[in-house]
Amino acid sequence: MSLSDAISLAFADGEVMHFPAVTGDSVLASAEQAGNVLASNCREGTCRTCAARNNEGEEVLLCIEPARAGLSLKLPYRRTDVTPPSLRRAKINGFSRVSKSVWELRYRLQFPLPFLPGQYVETTFPGLDAPRRFSMANAPSQKEQVLHVRDLPGGGMSAYLGGRAKPEDAFTVRGPFGVFYLRSTSRPKLFVAGGTGLAPIMSMLASIDPDTAPPLALVAGFASDGDAYAIEELRGLGQRLPLQLILAADRAGSSWSGMKANPVEAVRFVKAVPLGPGTEAYLCGPPGMVAAARQALAAHGLSDSDVFNEAFTHAP
Repeated sequence: MSLSDAISLAFADGEVMHFPAVTGDSVLASAEQAGNVLASNCREGTCRTCAARNNEGEEVLLCIEPARAGLSLKLPYRRTDVTPPSLRRAKINGFSRVSKSVWELRYRLQFPLPFLPGQYVETTFPGLDAPRRFSMANAPSQKEQVLHVRDLPGGGMSAYLGGRAKPEDAFTVRGPFGVFYLRSTSRPKLFVAGGTGLAPIMSMLASIDPDTAPPLALVAGFASDGDAYAIEELRGLGQRLPLQLILAADRAGSSWSGMKANPVEAVRFVKAVPLGPGTEAYLCGPPGMVAAARQALAAHGLSDSDVFNEAFTHAP
């Protein structure tokens, strides 16, 4: 196979993968037929786990991109950071409403499921018609796993937690998935979260060694002060790490101690890390917030390759 007839995928650490293009298949399917493992999940172009970029910087989803000879793409992760997903049985330890719009669910696994801080899993609960995807909010070293669940009126997961769920309920967990994970570098790091997009960022922060931590800043945004949660945990992280914590709510009463702003607006008050080249940024929240934050950071001079993000929508 000559390189001109192959698909080439360049990983973040410079490693390049070559494999033949299978006519009629996607890039992802062609890679798998050649025995390669790449980050993926939905296989229908919705979750963006398999996203790559072409030479023009445009996003390409490998699960739906037709395979063709000579295609060259760049991936935002190292090949060694991708592991095939595994299925685990789990049992609920407990759950509680931590704000007017968020539940916290704690559970234990029958066997450990290694993951990188920031990754997510697919969960299947009793009586729900489809799997739900959630990012872990705990450090990988923690035995008890923690999920943050948005409370959606009429939603299946909300109805389960608000009515039928009980401790010791059994369910299944499949994963890990995703390439939104903490990179092991010494560069300053900016984190911007919207709503339950806080979960993977809490996992990242909980995984950082205080003795070697670079300068850090977190902007945690909420729709209202009543939606805010995990404030004491965040303040605890701020005491353990060199972390500037900025809390922001679009709507808030007089007792709110944070800013009245959305998280993108609040980024301009970050002082602990430079808003410019050399800083890594991690963004997680609704698609509109993520897009606006990327645009704002690009205006500050952050390169596209230094901004990592996970945009999500909530399953009903």
